[in-house]
Amino acid sequence: MQISDSDSKQRKMKRVSKQRKMDGASEKRRMEGVFSPINSLPPECVSHIISLTSPRDACMFSLTSTGFRSVADSDDTWLHFLPSDIDSILSRAVDPVVFSSKKDLFLMLCGRPLLIDGGKLSFELDISSGKKSYMISARALDITSDEKQPNDLRWISLSDSRFVDVAEKTEMCFLNIVGKIDSQVLSRETRYAAYLVYKVKEASNDLVHPQHPIMFCTSVTINRHKTIKEFACNDEIPQEWWEVEIGEFYIENGEEGEIKLMLAEIGGAFFRTGLIIQGIDIRPKH
Repeated sequence: MQISDSDSKQRKMKRVSKQRKMDGASEKRRMEGVFSPINSLPPECVSHIISLTSPRDACMFSLTSTGFRSVADSDDTWLHFLPSDIDSILSRAVDPVVFSSKKDLFLMLCGRPLLIDGGKLSFELDISSGKKSYMISARALDITSDEKQPNDLRWISLSDSRFVDVAEKTEMCFLNIVGKIDSQVLSRETRYAAYLVYKVKEASNDLVHPQHPIMFCTSVTINRHKTIKEFACNDEIPQEWWEVEIGEFYIENGEEGEIKLMLAEIGGAFFRTGLIIQGIDIRPKH
């Protein structure tokens, strides 16, 4: 019997499809074999093993098999990725925090800043490590006023700010900003960087073309250790929120004391208006 070319192609396609299914089933059995020793362990042991990895790894583990998912997504596992003082932090929240599981809480704190301490601080978690991040609001900063213009600071609300209000320097011949935070609220054995978060009012033209570069000095002080650096201001004028790094520091185990962050203008002063300050962001340095 003569077989047409179309019949031959259909039979060949069926053989290829069948082989692919067999290969897929074989791969599935192989993967199950790889994980079977772990699957035979008690759930609390598997949870402990996963907790020694990272939040990202835990999310990946939950996708490997249905047996892993229940343990990888469990509260016991995700409690290890949350800060030990999470209950205290949540009690300081401006609004009640509602969550369905510890994993849900973790992901919520990674994607949305939590306002605490009457809205003067915001709290977040780093999604890759679970380390703490804070932003000190402008309300909690010491923003020095010009002696010649004692009322050069006003408070305004902006829809793209995480805080209720931000600081606007209406008339300014120099800039000096100081922020403080207790080192004990930060994650141990972690290198942090601090950034001033700011923008410029759209209608402000006084900041656009300075006659001389604006020089700034920043410092980070922990107990008696102080790091100082100087830099020239970028002459681009940000209409969105921008950051300038104040400095970085390392939190040791058992670190105690206050961290003082300072940014001050040291040269190139000129009369300008419209600088808007949201706060100082303190987050793990990657």
